[in-house]
Amino acid sequence: MECSEPGAIRNEELIAYLEGEKVRPAVVEHLARCQKCSFQLASYRQVEGKLTRRLYRWDCPPNQVLGEYLLGMLDGNVASSVQLHLHMCVLCSAEMAILTNFMAVEPLVYAPVAAGQEVGQPAVPVSEQPLQEIKRTIEQVRDQAASGIRRIAALLLPPQPGLAYQRSAGGQDLNWPRNYMADDVMISLQLEHSPKSRGALQLIGFVTRQGTAVNALQGTTARLLTDAGVVQTQHIDELGNVIFSALDPATYTMEVQLPEGIVVVDQLPLNKQE
Repeated sequence: MECSEPGAIRNEELIAYLEGEKVRPAVVEHLARCQKCSFQLASYRQVEGKLTRRLYRWDCPPNQVLGEYLLGMLDGNVASSVQLHLHMCVLCSAEMAILTNFMAVEPLVYAPVAAGQEVGQPAVPVSEQPLQEIKRTIEQVRDQAASGIRRIAALLLPPQPGLAYQRSAGGQDLNWPRNYMADDVMISLQLEHSPKSRGALQLIGFVTRQGTAVNALQGTTARLLTDAGVVQTQHIDELGNVIFSALDPATYTMEVQLPEGIVVVDQLPLNKQE
C-alpha cells in the first residue's frame, strides 16, 4: 500500500494528531483521502491502546494495601514505600483523602499493634469490618474515576431487508441479529439458547474496528450489566468474538472498554425465543 502523497505529512504529525494536538489542516485532509496513512494512524492507536491497558496505574498499591496503610497495619518498610508513592501519585492521594474523611465519620473498632506487643494480640478486639469498608470505598472511588471516561453510545442499525426471510424462518426472533455502530466500531449481536444452562440465554458478539485487523481488539474487556450491577465480564478473542453465557431473560447494557472511551450498547432486551 502506497501513500497517495509521499512526504505530505511526517510521523511526528501523525502522533500529534493521535494525541489530539493541533496540526496543519493539510494533515487532516491527507488522512481523509490516504488509505495508507489512515491505516498507519490506526496502528499507532492500537499500540497506544495496548500500552494504556497494560500500564494504567500499574504501580499503584492494591485496595488491600491502602486499607492496611490507613489502619496502621503495615511494617516500617512497606509503610514507607506506600507513603513515598502517595507523595508522587495524585490518584492514590485523592483516594486516601476520601478514605480519611470516610473513617472520620465511621469510628474504628481496631487499634494498631502497640510497641512490644506480640503480633496477633491487638490492644482492642479486632474486627475486619473497617478494612472491608475501606476496600469497598476504594473500589467505589476507582469505579467513579473510571466512569469519568468518555462514553460512546452505539446506534442500532436498521436490519437489512434481504435477510428478513432468514430472520423469520424457523421461528427466530425478528429482533435478532442486531448490528450497532459507534464511531468506527461495529458490534454485531446474536441471541441464542445457552448450550450449558437449560432455559438460559447466550449472547454472542462480533466486534470489529474500521481500518484495523480482526485481532486488533483482542483482549479488550466487554461487560454485561443490569440495573443491579455487572453480570459478566468477558474479553474479546483473537477473532473479534465475545460470548456471554448462561444469561437470565432481562434488559441488559453492554460495554466495550476502549482506551479512548467506553462503547455502550444500551437497552438490550434478552427474551426467550420460541
